[in-house]
Amino acid sequence: MKLLLMAFLLTPLAARADLKEDFSASGEKVFESWIPYGRLADGTWAQGLGKARPEWWTLEEGALRGQNFPDEKHPAGISWKEPLAQAKLAGTGGRISWRIKVTETSRGTLRLFGLTTSPHDKDATDNHVLALDVSATGLRLWNGNRELTGPAPDKESRKYRNTVLEEKAAGGITPGTWHNLVLDVMGNEAQASLDGKPAVTLKLPHHQPLRSLSLEAAGDLKTIGLVWFDDVVVAPLPK
Repeated sequence: MKLLLMAFLLTPLAARADLKEDFSASGEKVFESWIPYGRLADGTWAQGLGKARPEWWTLEEGALRGQNFPDEKHPAGISWKEPLAQAKLAGTGGRISWRIKVTETSRGTLRLFGLTTSPHDKDATDNHVLALDVSATGLRLWNGNRELTGPAPDKESRKYRNTVLEEKAAGGITPGTWHNLVLDVMGNEAQASLDGKPAVTLKLPHHQPLRSLSLEAAGDLKTIGLVWFDDVVVAPLPK
C-alpha cells in the first residue's frame, strides 16, 4: 500500500480529472449528468427523472443532498450517467475524492461498479462493487461480488452466490460537519483516507474494474436519512 499512500500525498486531485462535479450548476443541468434511483415504499424499483422520487436528491447551498425515508428499505441512490474512462484508469489505478456530511443516524456511500473478472464474467448479470460507507460510527470499506457457483447448461438453471469482504475504521466522523474522503484503487488494493490521514485499507480478491460511480444516502429506518455530497473528483493515479 506504500504506492497508494505516496500517490495520495504527491498527486493533485483536480489536475487530471476524469470526472469533476461540484454541484454548482442549476438543478436541471446537474440532473442531465446524474440518474437517481431507489425503491419506493411499496418495493417498486424507480430509476430516472419522473420515476424516482424528486425528494430523494436536491441541490442545497452548492451541494447535493440525499434523503432516504423510513418506509424505504433501499438507500436513495444517484449514478453518474457516463461510464468512467475504465481503460485509462485500469492502467494507472484510480483516485476518487469527495466531501461528505452525515447526521447521527444517516449513512453516505460512494460505490464503484464494474463487470466481474471471474471466469464466468460474461455470464454474471450483476457487477462487482467496491464501496465506502461513511457514518457517525466510522468508515466501512467493502467489496461485494456476485459469482456463478459453477457451469450451467442454460441461464435458467444458473445459480449465484454473493461474497463480501470488508474492513472498518471506527470514529473520526463528526455528524453535521463536512469531511474530506479519498479512495485510491490500484489493481486489487484499495485505501481510504479521511481528512488527509490514511484510515482503512482492503485487499481485494481480484482487480477492481472502474466502470461507473454512484452515491447513496441511507437512514436508520426510523428517521429520514440525510446525507450531503460535494466536490466529487475521479482521476487516474500516477504510474
